[in-house]
Amino acid sequence: MKNMPAFLFFGFISLLLVAACGSATSNNPNEVLQEFFEHLAKKDIDGASKYVTQESKPTMQMLKKGLDMAEQMKDSLPQNDPMKDFEDVVFEPARVAGDSAMITVKSRSGQRPSADFKLLKESNGWKVDFTMSTLMRMGAKTAKEQEKNLRDTVNFHSEEIEKGMKMADSVLKNMDPKMLEDLQQKLESLK
Repeated sequence: MKNMPAFLFFGFISLLLVAACGSATSNNPNEVLQEFFEHLAKKDIDGASKYVTQESKPTMQMLKKGLDMAEQMKDSLPQNDPMKDFEDVVFEPARVAGDSAMITVKSRSGQRPSADFKLLKESNGWKVDFTMSTLMRMGAKTAKEQEKNLRDTVNFHSEEIEKGMKMADSVLKNMDPKMLEDLQQKLESLK
């Protein structure tokens, strides 16, 4: 009977440790997203699932099945590991608004466009919103940004070409006709 309080104390501590290890919670959304990415990079879908909202569990199961299928077909697929992308990231500080947070994730190498990940605060801490609808919104936003960048690049080049054409036209208009005729004769003699 004398050892009963010590036994209860150690039992209580053990329960706390088991609960802490079994549940991935944090008051810091950046830590949660980093842990989530670390597990994904290791293809540990079960570990990553501890960091997602309850509504995201079906998406994680689909991801796990996809990885299992890819593993079975690895000899017939290109040796490109998409999970490596999860190692090449930089996390910006979370922008918290009540029970939701947004974290911009950028590629260190610049190979991938940045993405905003949404986290929700649940009763057991911050969790990544990894539902299909959220992933589709992220994909649509990325596609729009890439389309805008492409359009801006094309417009930039069009403007540069137009400036070059105007400059060439101006040079030709201001050139002495005799000099232009001599230049044309020299070019023809090269043929």
